[in-house]
Amino acid sequence: MDRKVELKRRLRDLVNAQPNHPLHGTVTAVNGDTCSVLIGGLELTDIRLKSTTGGDNRLLITPKIGTDVTLLSSDGTIDNLTVIAVDRIAKLELKEADFRLEIDCETKKLGFGNSETNIYKLLDDLQQLLKQLKVYTPSGPSGTPLPDSIARIEQFESDFKKILKPI
Repeated sequence: MDRKVELKRRLRDLVNAQPNHPLHGTVTAVNGDTCSVLIGGLELTDIRLKSTTGGDNRLLITPKIGTDVTLLSSDGTIDNLTVIAVDRIAKLELKEADFRLEIDCETKKLGFGNSETNIYKLLDDLQQLLKQLKVYTPSGPSGTPLPDSIARIEQFESDFKKILKPI
């Protein structure tokens, strides 16, 4: 009998014997909302990263490749395994109704917002406004900010772009 088929059969027997017994493995690949996991020399594919497939509203925790994960099957078969715990994440995405949040550990950036705007756009608009800010004075409108103010605004822009991302 083929080694892979035999390992699958043994794993299926193990999971069926204890349907609530968690399995531990190592992530070898990620593809959207599924991943591949290595368990005892056997690589299983199409492991779900969230409870349900499809749909726009979701919480998706994408594990880093090479990290340890814990899996559980809701029906006791290896065809229905879902990641229930992750040691290290690459990305966390939350979409609920009109709200979106993304934490990207690979780029070390954060983004959140809704269909109308997001935090990156708001701060980018603010720094553009500050660079062109003019006020009324007794002798008429002022000029644009002085060079030292522009330098501080540009530092503000550089700083927020280091931690925020557009979504």
